[in-house]
Amino acid sequence: MYDTDSYLKHIGFSGTPSADLATLQDIHRRHQIRFHYDNGDIAGVDFVEFDRDAVFDKIIVQGRGGICTDLNLLFRQLLLDLGYRIRLLSASMLLPGGVWGPDVEHMVIVVTVDGQDWLADVGNGGISIVDPLPLAGPPQTQQGIEFRVVPQGGFHLFQYKTRNKPWRSAYRFTLEPRDPADWRVLADMIDKDERFVRRRRRGTEHGQVVQIANILLAVEDGVERNRPIRSTEELEQVTDDYFQPAAAE
Repeated sequence: MYDTDSYLKHIGFSGTPSADLATLQDIHRRHQIRFHYDNGDIAGVDFVEFDRDAVFDKIIVQGRGGICTDLNLLFRQLLLDLGYRIRLLSASMLLPGGVWGPDVEHMVIVVTVDGQDWLADVGNGGISIVDPLPLAGPPQTQQGIEFRVVPQGGFHLFQYKTRNKPWRSAYRFTLEPRDPADWRVLADMIDKDERFVRRRRRGTEHGQVVQIANILLAVEDGVERNRPIRSTEELEQVTDDYFQPAAAE
């Protein structure tokens, strides 16, 4: 069953939480490293009725992976419990060929602390922020990767840049607040989508790893390296190395 204190314990947070920037940065980073994105059981996700207790048990207690709605809705609840002012937003992903996905697809959170808005996202299946990112201001470097939010055509573009590579857009969003029920549209979309690709992601102490189908992308200190996963044995090793259930502190 969902419990705030248990949530903080599983993340590994110690001390007294407060609705300030330091706590936000701490719990966001711990969440990104402790729990991983995994769309492997997306067909079984109930987008119509979010069962907070069941998802808490799956992600936080059992340490299994989940998709953006699992991870970010839980994190949203934690932020509310701690007294943060937040807005739940929808985002569309940039697809191959430069095409934008549906407006209600990815889920992100904007947290307002001392009058400044910060992007929080613990449920992205691609290269992602480790720490909250200010919506305004210059690019911010996290673990050697540069991140920024750029206004463009009524949207905010979330972009990243690794070493020796150009800026790339990952998703775009508006500041229109959303309700969790808005993601019900995904139920039909997923049923009709024949292009499913297994995707997993986890943050590490010095970077992050992303598995897309049979390709493993590792980013360490801002440097991207990818390699093919050629066999079942290699896939099992990747799972053992990066995607085992997270144990509580």
